[in-house]
Amino acid sequence: MNPSSIRRFIFTLITGYLAIFGVQKLPYEFENQWLVLIPVLIVVYIITVWLDGIFFKDSAMEETTTPKAKKAQKQSSNKGFGQ
Repeated sequence: MNPSSIRRFIFTLITGYLAIFGVQKLPYEFENQWLVLIPVLIVVYIITVWLDGIFFKDSAMEETTTPKAKKAQKQSSNKGFGQ
């Protein structure tokens, strides 16, 4: 696992826990709490991935871009019709 996956996992774990805690502190009593928790956790995951992309955009781009990938992109851009 790379550091960005670990960071995203911890970030999702913390925000998911806060969401579950928040749902349980609501003054309503649900018949089936999972019908509320599942959509809340899906939204939390989506927001977590979005915020991770905003806050850590530069570090994620540096990790995924390697010298080999840059060289391959450079070579592929030179090829085209008639060359």
